[in-house]
Amino acid sequence: MLWKNISNSQDIHQTPKDLIKDPGQSEDLRCSHSSSYNVMLWYKQKRGESLELLGCLVGSGDRRLSSDDSAVYFCAASTHSLRISVNFGNPAYFGNGTKLTVLGKNICLLVFLVFYQFTDKWSTLVCVATGFYPDHVSVSWKVNGEERQDWVSTDTSAQQDKTTLMYHISSRMKIDDMDWIDPKNNFTCTVHFFNGEDCINVTNTINGQKGENAPLSWITHTHTHTHTHTRIYRRQ
Repeated sequence: MLWKNISNSQDIHQTPKDLIKDPGQSEDLRCSHSSSYNVMLWYKQKRGESLELLGCLVGSGDRRLSSDDSAVYFCAASTHSLRISVNFGNPAYFGNGTKLTVLGKNICLLVFLVFYQFTDKWSTLVCVATGFYPDHVSVSWKVNGEERQDWVSTDTSAQQDKTTLMYHISSRMKIDDMDWIDPKNNFTCTVHFFNGEDCINVTNTINGQKGENAPLSWITHTHTHTHTHTRIYRRQ
């Protein structure tokens, strides 16, 4: 892995945002910062673990990637002299992070579901993406074509099946029952999946329904390095 520090910006800019690589490959992580910052620190954070200080890295350190390198990497800049500690007297300014996955199996996006839950005063739409790998994924909602962020709750991270290594993630949007029983309203869930080169957007839209019977709607979407195949199913 090659680390590069470039002092040509007042803010901390870290690129790229996402990386997916095969074992044995190498990659550049780049961080630019203000010329007033004379220290560059690099941190590594594996899933479910705290930040691990890699050290003050300057120039290059080439090495081949392995699955153990899968983590989120953060660069941090400081105006203070070389120190390991970061505190109020010696602040460090962090970049947004680079999420690196070193593949353990083929890239795949399989099943995407949207279904409806009924309560007394509110309805909840649940969007589930399951059977995908790796976990470079996010979920967004729209109501009648307008992005919705209020009353939306998405899992903080995708969960992995220890046997299949596949991931799943869910997102929930709460809506007023009066909006749900109007068939003119439409509710759209989009799963954004990064495959290492492009962001694949898989979208499903469900319309408001009269009555309490919950419709079920889902998309089966298969994506690998070699082909993409999509099937859409709906059951009332």
